[in-house]
Amino acid sequence: MLLTKGDLVRIPANSCLTKRITELSLIDKFVYLKKPTMGIFMEYTNREQEGIVFIKNSYWMIELKNIKYVERENVS
Repeated sequence: MLLTKGDLVRIPANSCLTKRITELSLIDKFVYLKKPTMGIFMEYTNREQEGIVFIKNSYWMIELKNIKYVERENVS
């Protein structure tokens, strides 16, 4: 699955979202989702198997295996 900027994605419950505030830190903040969430895919990171998604007015890093592309038929 090849995602492009602006794709609508679904993030399953129990997925871990991480955020780095500074370049020197590995992880500054993390959150486990309690319920499935929709987001917008922004870009792939320099790390393997991670991407950046925009969820609820914030950018988060997430493992690509937890990103599900929302197909046109699934959007209502």
